[in-house]
Amino acid sequence: MDNLSTLEVCEKAKIEVREDESRKQQSLEQFREWIGKHPFIKNCRTDDGYLLPFLRSKKYNMNRVFDSFEKALIFAKEHEDWFDWKGEKLQKVFDLLDTGFLKVLKNRDRDGRRVILCNNEMDLDKFTADDVFRLNCVVVLALANEEITQLCGVTYIDDFTSATMKYITMFPLKSIYDFTVQLRATPIRLKNIILVGLPSFATQFVNIVKLGLSEVMNKRLQTLNDNTELWNFVDKSLVTKDYGGDADEKEAIEDFRKVIDENIDFVRNFFDYEIDMVKAEILKDTHENVGSFRKLEID
Repeated sequence: MDNLSTLEVCEKAKIEVREDESRKQQSLEQFREWIGKHPFIKNCRTDDGYLLPFLRSKKYNMNRVFDSFEKALIFAKEHEDWFDWKGEKLQKVFDLLDTGFLKVLKNRDRDGRRVILCNNEMDLDKFTADDVFRLNCVVVLALANEEITQLCGVTYIDDFTSATMKYITMFPLKSIYDFTVQLRATPIRLKNIILVGLPSFATQFVNIVKLGLSEVMNKRLQTLNDNTELWNFVDKSLVTKDYGGDADEKEAIEDFRKVIDENIDFVRNFFDYEIDMVKAEILKDTHENVGSFRKLEID
């Protein structure tokens, strides 16, 4: 799938995101003009490689593109620590990735999608909730730089079979909500979210996730009792042997490390811009579902 010809990529773009060359160029021009006149975002990248993931993730619906773009940039400034990939913090991202905590399966599924699998098992004395959020941000942005992934999207499998109460309660509910809402603005097509083996004490976690997701994504959310049900959604040949599949876990980890290395400059420079957060507060106050979240906190 990654070795598609130019013609095949163009056909995939037309089918998946309604893209043709004329629409792409016109939309890029419109996007650049909009950024140039923006009241609180300045000195922002406007190259094709930076803008196309946003256009494709929203299927060229420009109102949704502009909205997600603003929210993504505001979010990154509000949560700068999650997007701090320098020195020791980046090394911890790689260290956590190397444990197999989160892996991107080497091969794509039959629809061309990347499959992310998180086992939610980690050393709580070594890693923190922020390390988990930071790793997810690195992974999603690295995938956002892959053209086929921009077109076909991602399936995210979150396996809680081995998750402990100590692990679950490590994540502040507000952070879970914020991260889930951010997924709606991230320039990637999240096609499926599969939650596996959720313990009874994680009910509030699921409620927060559902609250943060869009109506469309809530319809795509699947909850499974255990990982034996995965085969109804993912081809067994793609999944690593530790899950009863056929793929090699070490090979999957090493392969995706190479993907991150190839895309690390894109990831590091993705939020290279200036933003007037005072003006941006006007938009922040209108964020969808904020009122619902506050009500949930009170309840």
